Amino acid sequence: MKRLIGLIICALLMSSATGLAYNVTTQVDNITMDDDVPVWEIGDSWRYNIAKISLQLNQSGQQMSLDMSMTDLLIDLLGTTATSYKLAVSGNVNGLFDYDDGAGTTIGGILFITKLNGELKINQTNIACQNANFVIRSIALVLEHPLAPIPIPIPLTITINIVQDSPRSLIDFPLFDGKEGIIPETNLAANIRVESFVLKLLHSLISDFPEEIYVEQNVTLPMLLYTATEEQVSVEAGNYTAYNIEFFEGLFGSLYYAPAVGNYIKAVAEINTMDIMLDVKAELKDTTYR
Repeated sequence: MKRLIGLIICALLMSSATGLAYNVTTQVDNITMDDDVPVWEIGDSWRYNIAKISLQLNQSGQQMSLDMSMTDLLIDLLGTTATSYKLAVSGNVNGLFDYDDGAGTTIGGILFITKLNGELKINQTNIACQNANFVIRSIALVLEHPLAPIPIPIPLTITINIVQDSPRSLIDFPLFDGKEGIIPETNLAANIRVESFVLKLLHSLISDFPEEIYVEQNVTLPMLLYTATEEQVSVEAGNYTAYNIEFFEGLFGSLYYAPAVGNYIKAVAEINTMDIMLDVKAELKDTTYR
């Protein structure tokens, strides 16, 4: 179970971005010869629509699948220090979930009222994430469980804390057209806690329901080979000249970084192995960055 949740955290980190972005006007921006680390200021924000996050994990007989979308995921710069940025994250989540422990217990249902809030601490030198803290509050309608076919609405509070020992960015600045390189591996420590008074009540009646879930995990994020290619990219926020940063020649998908936005504008990833299947589609809806 610990390893499975660790893989989920790693996969979500691999598929996420520091920001993605609604702009009623169309614009095209040119890239200079070398594009260095952006400078963010108080009031800068990026809003993303995550059209799809489909995730299936298979590990040691356990299987978990998630099929989600996130609307208006807002990333807002709250403050700065001499070396870092502090950003607030908020958004709405919808989706389906299913879990099989491999020993006969299955739980599945719908996340139909779910709100995410959190904070990110980002290095100013390379926009690498030092740590991330999230709180997810949800009403989950559990449709598949030991009491089936009785649907059970369960309010859940999920707290996630993540720290990288050597923060790395998925962008190797400065960027230029045709650049190739390596993103080094790093380690992160993560913990996740799932709480609900309904879980406690159900646990007193049915031992298969956990009273509370708490997991600590150390995860190694592997080295990544990348190429950066200049392209014209259209998203909801507008048309931009951006770098298509492909990992392992597109095997793990692409992140699109636009200097005019100072952040990612699009993410596309599709991974399918024996242990994990991941499909992500996200793009920038709007931004205040200038």
